[in-house]
Amino acid sequence: MPAGVRPASRSGERGAVTAEVAFAIPVLLATMLFGVWLAGVVIANVRCIDTARDVARAVARGEPLESAQQLGSRTAPRDATITITQSDPDIQVTVSAPITPDWPLLAQLPPLHAQANATIQSEPATARPLP
Repeated sequence: MPAGVRPASRSGERGAVTAEVAFAIPVLLATMLFGVWLAGVVIANVRCIDTARDVARAVARGEPLESAQQLGSRTAPRDATITITQSDPDIQVTVSAPITPDWPLLAQLPPLHAQANATIQSEPATARPLP
């Protein structure tokens, strides 16, 4: 090297890497947080489906509506509503539940609504109209 010439410094590159990491970490955390919330939405939807199916089966077997509702409330998401209707041999159960994020970071997301329907025919020995 000629006299008076210094090798190129890498301090400017270190600052660029720091800025990239400072940007990437919050983006990764926000993506991970959104993914966990989205998994919770899917789980709530599956719980609505399971609840509708279980309640419809219970009513079709001839169980009283109160016990079918209690069965459904054990597996349904929080604040879910269970509606049971019957027309001749068909029993239809609708389960709907609001899905709101509990975490303050996700409070700005719009509320979602999970809903599931199940229709089944009542068993011949227990076929009777609902009150």
